[in-house]
Parts: sequence; structure tokens; C-alpha cells
Amino acid sequence: MINWFIVSSDLIKKIGHDASNNCLYIDFFLRGEYEVYTNVSLYAFYHFSLATSIDEYYQQVIRPSYSLQS
Repeated sequence: MINWFIVSSDLIKKIGHDASNNCLYIDFFLRGEYEVYTNVSLYAFYHFSLATSIDEYYQQVIRPSYSLQS
């Protein structure tokens, strides 16, 4: 089950995490589909959800550190 959190961001509407498969889900305002990143621990998701800037954390930490599910 995906646990969703609405975030304060210009690009991202909400983020979610599924602990059963360690996937991070990102729902963007201007895209129809989610981006899904694999092997993201609940701990990493927690830090993402508490970031001062969700957009910067996404660009600087999430994108370079985790694999986008194809």
C-alpha cells in the first residue's frame, strides 16, 4: 500500500512510499504518470518528506541516488 503525503512544492504534488517493495512514488503537477524509484528505504523517504525544499532534494538527492523504474 502506498502511503501518500502532500508536499509543499512547485513541481511535485505528492510523494508516496510503499514499504512492501521499497518504492518511492512521485506525483508531479504537470505529468499524467508517477515516477517510481526503486530501493528507497522508509528512512530515505522520511528525509525526503521533511526536506526544506522538496524540489531541491529531488534534484540533488533522489534523482542521482536512486534508479527510476522502467
